[in-house]
Amino acid sequence: MIRDAFAIVAGTEVYDEKMIQECKDLGVIMRFGVGTDNFALNAMKQQNIQVGVIANHNAVAEFALTLILATMKRVPIHDMTVRDGKWVRYSTRELTFKTIGIVGFGRIGRRLAELLRGFDVKLIAYDPMMNLQEAALRNVTPVSFEELLRQSDVVTLHLPLTDDTYHIIDEKTISLMKDGAYLINTARGTLIDEHALIHALETKKLEGAGLDVYEMEPVSRDNPLFHLENDVLTPHVSALTYETNYNAAIICAESIISVAHGGRPVFPVI
Repeated sequence: MIRDAFAIVAGTEVYDEKMIQECKDLGVIMRFGVGTDNFALNAMKQQNIQVGVIANHNAVAEFALTLILATMKRVPIHDMTVRDGKWVRYSTRELTFKTIGIVGFGRIGRRLAELLRGFDVKLIAYDPMMNLQEAALRNVTPVSFEELLRQSDVVTLHLPLTDDTYHIIDEKTISLMKDGAYLINTARGTLIDEHALIHALETKKLEGAGLDVYEMEPVSRDNPLFHLENDVLTPHVSALTYETNYNAAIICAESIISVAHGGRPVFPVI
């Protein structure tokens, strides 16, 4: 289907080097999302194929904030007990005056920092390519990854999946986190070693976790995460909003037209 295409609007399916080499007329691939770990980017660059992504930073940042609050307030288990006709009340935590560690300070991380401003929190961030000016504009303090883990009451992940970020949260890095901290992931499931996370939640090293992504998707029904009371689980929906889908379609169309006229995608990757 794609052999003679000039443009592709791509999902999560894999575009490997062999496929790309067969596409002689391909000028642009638009990812209907922001993750490009399913793309052979080096092969695309060698063939002068432009790659672009869409803008979902507001939707994902809002969802990350939702998971932070839902996890700290234990919303799902309260909802469940009321629906079961019970009146069980669990103690919860307040977000105000906590330290929030944002791992990855791209468009999503920066937008989350803006949304958190009204909560009187301390914001710190780690990014290997940290934009110091953008951090200063949002009153965010850049720190090392290890320092972020040690200081944060809430750690929220907004990194792409690469060889360097695979299992960036594992037994070792969890051991650096505060006792009773919270972990939020709306990025990629394999940023976290789930076995290490499950152990940390079971032993209460971590007070809670809010997850929208997982190592294996869809999640198997026998996954131990389903049987814990201190996690909040959603099915990879952080970017699934009417507004984002509409705007994404416009961005894809505008980007394809731009490349056809010698320009660049709205949000270029390479």
